Amino acid sequence: MNQIRLASIQDETYLKKSIQAAYHEYPRLIARGNGSLEVAVERVLEDVSAEGFAHIAEDNGKVLGVSWWVAENPEEMSVAYYVEPEARKNGVATQLLEAGLSEAKARGARSSLIKTHPENAASISLARKVGFEPVVALLRQAL
Repeated sequence: MNQIRLASIQDETYLKKSIQAAYHEYPRLIARGNGSLEVAVERVLEDVSAEGFAHIAEDNGKVLGVSWWVAENPEEMSVAYYVEPEARKNGVATQLLEAGLSEAKARGARSSLIKTHPENAASISLARKVGFEPVVALLRQAL
């Protein structure tokens, strides 16, 4: 059985690598201003350490994945996650999201959101599986 734990400062390198890998897989997610992957990763790390948290999934000391949670406002947290390719389709992401939802609720959040690419069927399916519902269609055009 996988273990889920809160990330610590010792996990920063893994968290940074995972954020970069997640954003690299879906480059449109970094289109928040200057579009630099490195800047986006640093911004996420700052947000997580300032007003959020991260969970690490492990099996016998091997890290399988991570989720990171950031406060959008005092009552809502956004979540993103990354699971190592060899650990996918084994329930790791589900465990990370369920643990994170409990933690977010314990911290006073009343809702949570996931931002994902509309073509990411696996992420959309997972989000619905753990109780997320679509609320808006956001369309963007680069100028």
